[in-house]
Amino acid sequence: MAFRYILRNIGVKSNIINHYRYISCWSCGTDINNSVVNLFCSKCNALQQPDKNVSYFKIIGVNETYDLDEIELAKKFKVLQKYLHPDKYGNKSKHEQEISEQYSSLVNEAYKTLLEPLARGIYMLKLQGKEIPENTEVDQEFLMMIMERNEEVENADSEEEIMKLNKENKTIIKDLQKKLSKAFFDGDLNRVTKLLSQMKYYTTQPRLPIAFTRVLGGAPTSITQYPILAQLLLDPWATNQYSQHCAGVILTSRHVISTAHCFQYNENTGRNYTKPYHWKVRVGSSYRTRGGVLHRVKNIIPHPSFDKYYYKNDVAVLVVATPIMMSKFARQGTITKPGTDVAASSLCTLVGWGATQRGGPQPDQLQYTVMVTIDQQECIMRYNTIGAIIADSMFCAGNLEMDGIDGCYGDSGGPLIYKGVVVGLVSFGYGCGLRYYPGVYTKLSHFTDWIIKTIATNK
Repeated sequence: MAFRYILRNIGVKSNIINHYRYISCWSCGTDINNSVVNLFCSKCNALQQPDKNVSYFKIIGVNETYDLDEIELAKKFKVLQKYLHPDKYGNKSKHEQEISEQYSSLVNEAYKTLLEPLARGIYMLKLQGKEIPENTEVDQEFLMMIMERNEEVENADSEEEIMKLNKENKTIIKDLQKKLSKAFFDGDLNRVTKLLSQMKYYTTQPRLPIAFTRVLGGAPTSITQYPILAQLLLDPWATNQYSQHCAGVILTSRHVISTAHCFQYNENTGRNYTKPYHWKVRVGSSYRTRGGVLHRVKNIIPHPSFDKYYYKNDVAVLVVATPIMMSKFARQGTITKPGTDVAASSLCTLVGWGATQRGGPQPDQLQYTVMVTIDQQECIMRYNTIGAIIADSMFCAGNLEMDGIDGCYGDSGGPLIYKGVVVGLVSFGYGCGLRYYPGVYTKLSHFTDWIIKTIATNK
């Protein structure tokens, strides 16, 4: 009963999920014509069918303007996701489950569209009954500038050049956004169309060389390029059926480090995954389903102060039962020194077998992608919108300009590498590859001393 009360009042008090409806409730038939209601019937509390004719702005509950407050947008999206997620309707009727899936999908699409400046502009233009024609002309001077820019990007071969070009690109896009805002405000749709056409050139051109733009699952690679990587295979039901669940880093012939959140009590299976018999470690293979050498796990030592709710101190040491033989396929990794920080906007490499697209399967072959570290205060501010805490023992990496670059399920515990040194482990995030919420990593420099001590006392 309390749950229903909360749902009704979220719509009334915050105006987040109030929509106009001119229908009757599908469940109880209550007439709700010509009234403002929330997503739920006031009588039976049934979730109502989404109205696909309502604009994305009204669906999320924000003002219809090009100058959106991204923090407000993220907050309202989070509330909607929380109360519309299909998991909330597992014990409801099949029809209401289908409605929740439709609504959740619609809200996700609305958020993704409004979050991206280009997609938002194109959508707002569409609301005015106009689209950008395929043959929209841009002046010759602009095209020449774009071709020169593309050539610069293709020829860039150092981190400094890449970051310089990326910074220049961001400045140009921000200037286009300001001009777009004024054009929308003035109602000059011809000007809007021209500016959006220019923005398409900048947002679709490669901002980084091709090897750097493969995202989420990244580009295929080989274990010989990253021999420090280990797979952590889980047997969830203790039936001797193991599959890759997390990743880790080889530190010695007997020790692998990973994240503590991989090893917890699971309410769905009723089993405690801190028990070594649930796990095996595979080293020396590029593939998550075959090859390499398997090792039984002798002991798992999560950090004693690991917080399973906020993922603080998210690090663990595994002791394998038999020594790992070092070769070109398996070797010891190097972790960062105590107290060392990686500067914001530094290029780092993430490797793993995580999903290559949201909701999609994990790849069999090892993947890698390159991302940049995010300013700590910026990351704290963004995650604060959903009540998450970014502690000093964490840092963020991803891409704040576009969706896609991130770790995903299956990557947990895997290494983030900066100049050959492991500086972070994949810890948590909000979704996979959402630019507003970059991935959060365990800052290993905060735990170097604990890791060394734990290895020394657990052979």
